[in-house]
Amino acid sequence: MERSLNLFSETLDEWMAVQKGWMYLESIFSAPDIQRQLPTEAKAFFAVDKTLKEIMRKVKERPAALVTGSTAG
Repeated sequence: MERSLNLFSETLDEWMAVQKGWMYLESIFSAPDIQRQLPTEAKAFFAVDKTLKEIMRKVKERPAALVTGSTAG
């Protein structure tokens, strides 16, 4: 149980770090002028954005926090 709780804690910490970075980058890459200036980077950001949203959708579908936060992948 302790191992699962530690993994869950680490997962939440990583999610918080990812969310913080995503919020910063999302405001940048949402700007049309940035998308025109950095098309490759914008495309990469939106690919990661799609993946992140899919992961969060799966998390929402499985509200058992300990199970979701300690499942690999």
